[in-house]
Order: sequence, then structure tokens, then C-alpha cells
Amino acid sequence: DGQDKLDFLKNADFRVRGFKIVGIFKGVETVKQMHDKIKELKELSDQNPCERKFYWILKDDKTPIGVITLRPALNGFWLHNAGHIGIAIDKPYRSQNYGTEAFRKMCEKANTEYGIKDIVTMALTDNIASRTMIEKSGGEYWDTITAADGEKLARYWIKMK
Repeated sequence: DGQDKLDFLKNADFRVRGFKIVGIFKGVETVKQMHDKIKELKELSDQNPCERKFYWILKDDKTPIGVITLRPALNGFWLHNAGHIGIAIDKPYRSQNYGTEAFRKMCEKANTEYGIKDIVTMALTDNIASRTMIEKSGGEYWDTITAADGEKLARYWIKMK
């Protein structure tokens, strides 16, 4: 029914590019409000349109522990601000390989379902855990860029077969 995902979003402790995720869902109390807020956020990001696919990262018991996004076709803005894949794992579930497993599966999905042979992804330069996850998944450091919000990002290529 979506209540587990709403509870997750209201209580999660993770940051994406410096913004605490739970903050954007402040005041959201129902599953319908959650869906409305997600729609509002999607509309807001339409200023730089790019197809995005959002997926929940679930434990075997279906507990939501994170979110992952796939952008199958990048425009210039997203190439310089996020890349094909973005991921966020709730703090209690970090360093348990959930992120690495989900990231690798998303790379495979990007390749097999969307034909992406060269995946671009990024991490904050000081986020060693994310950078390690990318490198463990075959990521090759490309360069460091400054995103539109001023954050320094390490950009990586992952070459798929």
C-alpha cells in the first residue's frame, strides 16, 4: 500500500548532494501526499528534462533501505550534474554491500534494457564510500567537475560489455 515507503522517507537518514532526503517530505503524512510530493519534485526537475526511472532498494524482507535512479539518456545538464545512475542508502544499512549490489544490478539493467555501453556516474569528491563502490563496480575515474550547485564531483566511466 506504500505506507512502508512513506515511513522510510519520513525517517531515513541519508543525504544526496548535501540535502537531507527526509527534509523534502516534512509534513507528508499519507501515501497519497507522498505520491503528490514525488510528482511535484519530478515536475520541479523538468526544468532540465531527462527521462528518469526511480527504484526502491529493498531488503529480502521488503524493508525499504534506499533509492536508486537511472537516467537512460543524458542531456548536457545531467552529464555534468549526476550521470546515468544515482543512489542513496539509509545510514543503518551502509557498509553492508547493499549499495554495491544495487548499483551493479542497475548497471546491468542500464546495459541490457537500455543499451548503455558507457555508464557515467558521480560521487562527491569527499564521499570515499561511494567512490569505492563505483570503483569496485568497474568505474574508472574520469575527472573532477563542479556541479551547478557548486559541489565538487568525481566523475566516472563504467564500460559495459
